[in-house]
Amino acid sequence: MQEVTSPVLFPPLLLATDGSSSARLAQKWLYLIAQTLPQPEESKSTLVMALMVQPRRSSRSNQLLRRIRRLPEPQPDEPQDRPHLSDSSSEKLFSEANLTELLHTDFPAKFPVSVEIRRGRPATEILSYARTIRAGLIAVGSRGTGGVRELLLGSVSAVVARYSSCSVLVARGAGEVATEPSLKHVLLVVGTSPATEAAIIATQQLVSGGIRQVTLLHVQPFLNADYLFGPFVAPTPSWQLNQSLQKAQREQGEQILHLAKEALESPNLQVETLLQISEPGPLICQVAQQQGVDLVILGSDRKQRSLLPSLPTLRPAKSLERSQEEPRPLLRNTRLGPTADYTIHHAPCPVLLCRSG
Repeated sequence: MQEVTSPVLFPPLLLATDGSSSARLAQKWLYLIAQTLPQPEESKSTLVMALMVQPRRSSRSNQLLRRIRRLPEPQPDEPQDRPHLSDSSSEKLFSEANLTELLHTDFPAKFPVSVEIRRGRPATEILSYARTIRAGLIAVGSRGTGGVRELLLGSVSAVVARYSSCSVLVARGAGEVATEPSLKHVLLVVGTSPATEAAIIATQQLVSGGIRQVTLLHVQPFLNADYLFGPFVAPTPSWQLNQSLQKAQREQGEQILHLAKEALESPNLQVETLLQISEPGPLICQVAQQQGVDLVILGSDRKQRSLLPSLPTLRPAKSLERSQEEPRPLLRNTRLGPTADYTIHHAPCPVLLCRSG
């Protein structure tokens, strides 16, 4: 495992919200995580940044709006079946005052929180703003969109988890928004990936948030000696060879769990280990469901690259001086592995994807 010396979760924390129930759940979880982090030393620094992205109205909708406004007012005896559109002063769906009021339902009045409202594509604006403020964590709600719609369009939470260079909390689950989140029981997935160390560091940071039990899960793939050697490379492996390979695989898994348990050793923390051979994604969700864990923590290696094109993050230059500046690099194409991708879509509880560096 790669050594990680710096904290994985650090301020500022970014809350991406749209006022929905899933965003409220992310808001509650972010406040719980924020309480485990030290307050910023600088008086002007804020611990939590809240961002709301409103869709930008297209030119066609603007033309339609102007046409409707030029229509005469309906007479008293005429049916008023035309759509009512507000004037330009109230076109803003959510103001900063409304957003601040929404945040104060979970955050105390004196809590260092800043709000920002932008227009554009939600995923692009969230990633761009997180990169601008150098966020240490992005909390986003998942509405559970699935099927063909997600296949064609994608969800904001999935895009943020895929392209973000920092850790991402995807708040999902069947619990009601009114229920206060808890960190009593955490499922920590460990493996051979360098990001596993980041997941362990993040778990250590969250212990002060009320973690009492940690289940360490290491999932190994099915070992097929016939696939490893092949019929044209070597004769059919014997039963003894299969047993030797399975024993070596089991010992490797036990060693990984042992090192992770040593890293989390604490007098007030109960740590259990679980070694399974199965498909990682479905098994993680199954264990989380059976044990009723509050949070799933797993590492996500952001050094893996995607075949997708780079996601642009630059806004159009507003001045000549800004256009002459050195252009910012595009967002890193972080490819979610199949395990992390399956987990954030099907886990029964919130999922924390940990990234370092």
